Amino acid sequence: MRRDLVEHALQRVARNKGGPGVDGQTVVSITQNPERQRQWLDALQQELKTKQYRPSPVLRVWIPKSSGELRPLGIPTVKDRVVQMAAMLVLMPIFEADFHPRSFGFRPKRNAHQAIEEIVGALRKGRLEVVDADLSKYFDTIPQRPLIRLVARRISDGSVLRLIKMWLRAPVQEEDKDGTRRIKPNLSGTPQGGVISPLLANLYLNALDWAVNEQVEGKPVLVRYADDLVILSKPGQGQMLRERLRKWGTARGVELNEEKTRLVDSREGFNFLGFTVRWQRSRRNGRWYGHVQPSAKSEQRLRDNVRDILNHWTQHRPITEVVAELNMLLRGWSGYFHFRHSTQVMWDLQGWVRARLKGWLWRKHGRKKGKWKGYPDDLLHGRYGLWRMPTRAAWKGA
Repeated sequence: MRRDLVEHALQRVARNKGGPGVDGQTVVSITQNPERQRQWLDALQQELKTKQYRPSPVLRVWIPKSSGELRPLGIPTVKDRVVQMAAMLVLMPIFEADFHPRSFGFRPKRNAHQAIEEIVGALRKGRLEVVDADLSKYFDTIPQRPLIRLVARRISDGSVLRLIKMWLRAPVQEEDKDGTRRIKPNLSGTPQGGVISPLLANLYLNALDWAVNEQVEGKPVLVRYADDLVILSKPGQGQMLRERLRKWGTARGVELNEEKTRLVDSREGFNFLGFTVRWQRSRRNGRWYGHVQPSAKSEQRLRDNVRDILNHWTQHRPITEVVAELNMLLRGWSGYFHFRHSTQVMWDLQGWVRARLKGWLWRKHGRKKGKWKGYPDDLLHGRYGLWRMPTRAAWKGA
């Protein structure tokens, strides 16, 4: 309820640039006017102090996944996101003291690259058999009562526990294709899109992190990023670990997706967090090492997004505007995937993007000749301002 904390929570929510919830209110409508922001914060503080605050229904939208399936995303109102953010800022340090160091998702000073490094380290230690696990609709199926009990082990404040219960049980509003809005009760899970959901999701799997990493014979390594996880073990141990993982999940209301969960030889390679990881022999010195590069699916997703920007239906737009949008895409993708052994992939994609832009410019200018000679690479990067993708090794070593 502290003013400085609530103000900071609003600033954090504003930086995330989320959409409006069921009430249609945007962050900008609150923050663009200092007096309006002050009044809004005064009213929110009063609701919290008098315990009149009640969360609104969560707006559920469906986001397409690369597999063609739809993933539910819950969007709380701005007010609910601010209160959740304030609560998370207080609760995060408390639970951080308990979380296992091999959990990397949605935690301060931890990222996906660190998770990949942990995997490579396990491969070096001979953990070459991999359980590539997939939890079926994890965020939507977490049992709420056991989750609340886990929170209550650390948090004794009844008001805070009451808040978390209200957020978990807030109804869900969906909109049909004809515009009809329906409100459904939320009986399980913590909606993806809620500010506090990643913290609660990490808490529910924390016992699994400790059990596999610290209590199993043979010292397998479980690396987890939110609900994405892999278990690396000595050869011959993987099948047992997969079965124990299935039983652990069933006992706690979390189902393993049997079709997508695989037992993999690391020499064949596996995908994790958008990268392909493979234990292979170096052509240069013959030593075995953990090879990491962007996965084929990640490359294809970038190509598809570039095609959406450089297509016949965008030829009416100004060149500077289109190239700026293209550069934003390339910078974001490269910022994440320029890691370890990505050099060859970056070279190939840079050449492909150049060719795509040359074709787009050639058609836009209505030329009949000189598709390649008329647009040399220096012209693309100089006059038209195409951003150069990083094509030097991101990491030195085998």
